[in-house]
Amino acid sequence: QVNTAMHEAKLMEECDELMEIIRQRKQVIAVKIKETKVMKLRKLAQQVANCRQCLERSTVLINQAVRSLMHVDGLASSSRVAMATASSQVLIPDINFNDAFENFALDFSREKKLLEGLDYLTAPNPPSVREELCTASHDTITVHWMSEDEFSVSSYELQYTIFTGQANFIS
Repeated sequence: QVNTAMHEAKLMEECDELMEIIRQRKQVIAVKIKETKVMKLRKLAQQVANCRQCLERSTVLINQAVRSLMHVDGLASSSRVAMATASSQVLIPDINFNDAFENFALDFSREKKLLEGLDYLTAPNPPSVREELCTASHDTITVHWMSEDEFSVSSYELQYTIFTGQANFIS
């Protein structure tokens, strides 16, 4: 029961830690999206202001052209209209709204697979030592074992003790 409670507590702790990481990442990404939105809205507001100025200049030009046509001095006025028209801006928006958030391509497929793969792993069973095949000499010990576990274990720690015949042991 103590062992199970310890594993349940560890599970809760690990899941809480994962949730906290997800919450923090969500907050960071949301801030980036909001910052991009603010920047694009500022850029758009600047474009609207520029367009408004162009429209005002165009209105002045049109009024000037109408007055010019009403006067006898058509030649001089037409050259002023041509110069003013040549200096006016073309009203083409700078922002392409289709790729406004292209640098925010969110792909959580890898993370979802990792989270779906979470499972409780058990430690591999210890090997059974085959004493009949083990040997010992002055400075060498050879240990033979057999493992029937399905897990691939790369190594085991072997601890040995030399009994000196006294109350203490040398390990």
